[in-house]
Amino acid sequence: MKITAVTIKGLEEVLAQELRDLGAQDVEIMHRAVGFHGDQEMLYKANFWLRTAIRVLVPIHEFTVKDEEDLYDKVFALPWDDYMNINQTFSIDAVVSSRQFTHSKFIALKTKDALVDKWRKLEGRRPDVNTMTPDVKIHVRIYNSEVTISLDSSSDSLHRRGYRTHSVPAPINEVLAAGMILLSGWDKKTTFLDPMCGSGTIAMEALTLAAGRPPQDKDRRFGFKQWRDFDSDLWDKVTDVEVDYSDLPQIIARDRGLRPLKATEMNIGHLGWLDYITVEKSDFFKSQQSDESYHIVMNPPYDERLKERDISQFYQYIGDTLKSAYAGSTAWIIAGHEEALKKIGLRPSRRISLMNGPIPSKFCKFEMYAGSRKTNKKEKRKGDDSAFDKPW
Repeated sequence: MKITAVTIKGLEEVLAQELRDLGAQDVEIMHRAVGFHGDQEMLYKANFWLRTAIRVLVPIHEFTVKDEEDLYDKVFALPWDDYMNINQTFSIDAVVSSRQFTHSKFIALKTKDALVDKWRKLEGRRPDVNTMTPDVKIHVRIYNSEVTISLDSSSDSLHRRGYRTHSVPAPINEVLAAGMILLSGWDKKTTFLDPMCGSGTIAMEALTLAAGRPPQDKDRRFGFKQWRDFDSDLWDKVTDVEVDYSDLPQIIARDRGLRPLKATEMNIGHLGWLDYITVEKSDFFKSQQSDESYHIVMNPPYDERLKERDISQFYQYIGDTLKSAYAGSTAWIIAGHEEALKKIGLRPSRRISLMNGPIPSKFCKFEMYAGSRKTNKKEKRKGDDSAFDKPW
């Protein structure tokens, strides 16, 4: 069957590689999504194992429309009794990219009207709408005049892993955190450090990746579990996984604030991971020089409290600290302020465009050479250029 995995802009290549590793066929990179083919087992694997997918959709009908009434007629004509029954609740979301159709909420409403009217014709009554926990979630996408109707096999967004029970303002999305770690090329051996850990999301994603732990819990409420063809035995087979925590690299989550540290400890402790992630109270800007090489991935705080002058100085201090205390380490930093990034004072060896929520951001790699920079540059030139490199 044809399947579509939706992701964050900038993570399409990473998601495509995840799918290839799972055994998906005909993998095709699209805008903020990756299409592929697979059977029911692959659908289950995609939901259970993909770290960089937001949701997994199964297209069921595609057609073109002239206007809203044409949309209503064609949705009404669909065999909805093949996909749900009258006693199941449903919800509809819509994504629109069209000059003719400009209001996604209206498209969702028109689709809902056609669906319930069809059920009234079939059964004399209509199914109920449930926007929070529907039995069947329907996704409508309109691109120009082309309509794709899909069933959402994930239902709830896959970034909601279930482990973050405590949070801080503006926490990083789990899918984005996982994507950043995969993009960074961490070898899962070098000590992993997030020096501004917030609620610990990046460190926890690093742990699940290093341990080979699936990002989802088998008992979460996936949409496909409500479908008529749900195969519980096949699901048990897919989710029969033994996770080995015995040979993990050191993973460190640091922050200078008591609130984020408490949130991180409670999140990690909730899952029994305090033995695998070291949580430390530490001010990054007071870091002492160390002989250890770290793989650093960080999402520095950024909000309205940091005015322009403060942001520039803040990032200058980040650069000064990296140069003085982390020689021999590699740091990956995501930031939505390009001018501030330049204040770090180090030339990034890679720059990747990502979306951090609604904020266009750069994910940059900074290498702090322990020896001669000139020598390391010569060695660097021998390597292959990354497919992810983009001009500033």
